[in-house]
Amino acid sequence: MKYYHGIPVSPGVEIGLVSVVANNNFLIRPRAIESTQVASELAKLDSAFESAAETLERRRIDASEQLGEQYGQIFEAHALILRDAKLRAQIEKTISEDRLCSEYAVYQAFDYYAKLLQGLQDALYADRANDVVDVRDQLLRQLLAVNQEVALSSESGKILAANFLNPSDAAKLDPTKTIAIVTETGGLGSHTAIVASALGIPTVLGVGSFISELYEDDLAIVDGSTGLLIINPDQETVQRYQAKKETQERRRRLREALREKVVVKTTDGVEIEVKGNIEFPSEAVKCVENGAAGVGLYRTEFLFLTSPNNSVPDEETHFRAYKSVLETVGFEQSTIIRTFDLGADKTPDDNTFVNVKEPNPFMGLRSIRLSLRHTEMFRSQLRAILRASVYGKVKIMFPLVTTISEWRDARAIFMDVRDDLLDEGVPFDHDVPLGVMVETPATVVMLEQFAPEVDFFSIGTNDLLQYTQAVDRSNENVMSLYQQESPALLRFIRHTVSVSNHYGKPLSLCGQMASMPTCVPLLLGLGLRSLSVSPSMILQTKEICESFSIERCEEIARKAWRFETAADIRAFLRSQLRAVLGSDALE
Repeated sequence: MKYYHGIPVSPGVEIGLVSVVANNNFLIRPRAIESTQVASELAKLDSAFESAAETLERRRIDASEQLGEQYGQIFEAHALILRDAKLRAQIEKTISEDRLCSEYAVYQAFDYYAKLLQGLQDALYADRANDVVDVRDQLLRQLLAVNQEVALSSESGKILAANFLNPSDAAKLDPTKTIAIVTETGGLGSHTAIVASALGIPTVLGVGSFISELYEDDLAIVDGSTGLLIINPDQETVQRYQAKKETQERRRRLREALREKVVVKTTDGVEIEVKGNIEFPSEAVKCVENGAAGVGLYRTEFLFLTSPNNSVPDEETHFRAYKSVLETVGFEQSTIIRTFDLGADKTPDDNTFVNVKEPNPFMGLRSIRLSLRHTEMFRSQLRAILRASVYGKVKIMFPLVTTISEWRDARAIFMDVRDDLLDEGVPFDHDVPLGVMVETPATVVMLEQFAPEVDFFSIGTNDLLQYTQAVDRSNENVMSLYQQESPALLRFIRHTVSVSNHYGKPLSLCGQMASMPTCVPLLLGLGLRSLSVSPSMILQTKEICESFSIERCEEIARKAWRFETAADIRAFLRSQLRAVLGSDALE
């Protein structure tokens, strides 16, 4: 039995068998195959070699054109390794005669030659060894992509264990087939975390190296509430966590009555809106079933990440998705659609719509910047939203707006699209409100300039924290600085509440912080009256709102304000929640 600690991302306990997806460091174990599988494994191998050859040729051409022929020759050397007949024959022999899977055959053969070169104690040969490893990884990416698709889509009732999951893979998860997620890398603000939380899958990220300790179908326990992974637990431990799982289920059943309450009230009668964050149209149904006061954030970039062949979704694809959500939510509650929040951090490697590779994508061409660069794509999305606006109450929100010029440029494009639809006689709601996300320090300090022109605000704590703390939210090396209870973040939130109230602008908070039970009383105490959370957290958030008075929340906020570290604030908030809801409130 081995224990691993990571970052708790989506609460809940699951006990089950593990499905391993290695997609980063390529630690491959031998997997026996049947004689009937030899042909298919060899076919996979052929396909992988062809794809790797095409990738290397593209890189050679790009390097030659941009840097010169001498740099293109680097990839020609890689291609020579790929065409080595002796190496290829050894791989095929391992598959055909030893009856081992294609990925292990590649790993074994290339690893053998790389180690031979490394053992020659010569810098030149060491460089050649690195070339061998690079080509090996090219092939393994092709082979493991097939296995990853299988693990993401066809396994039933398993815990998915991976080095990491990129957003496009996370978007393919099916909660009926993947019961829990655990990864070696990643953090609370990552897009994988957002999707896992939305789907209600218990998830622990950033565990560190553990894949090498796992075999397919090992028994494991994932505790998404505490960030714990247990591999090969003993019977006593299984029984203990099964009891914890049953406790969580009892609390869930007690919250069922809250489904009927769309507007909840604190113990002193203050109304609080609890809305839902969604990625996929189907999640709107969960929001309605849980009695959400509307959709506070519809993340539309997942239309791009799940698009066939990574193509740009056309206007009709957008329209059908938005129409589905608006028909589900209706006119009594509003749906806030955020225009695409894309960038090099979210797109697949072979994307066709964000043709840029950046060393620091979070600081690069993303979100509204990308929309203003690719105006036809932006206009297509805005047309679709407006066309769908006759089916429900919609608001449009622009992400990562940092300057008043960006806001005005985006609004001008929106107005131009409206005029086009008017000229075409296309029906739409002529009074769709436009808002911006508050997710950079620049936006916070310029709120007085935005407020007279903007219809509403929504605080996106994931990015706001990232830019406030100067922390890449997907980088586990600095994850200790990415804490939602950051004293600096609290000050930005309070200032945003103050400015919004002064100008009479509706304000909500839709970041990860709203979905953290311990933070809910704090946010109410800071003045928030509208929170947007993942669908799986709607009922629990309602329960917390109905268990506290605003007076007590304000006292919690005053005390939290005096702490100097996020860790101290977190410990204090946990004690306050347990004092009101009981010792098992965070189970």
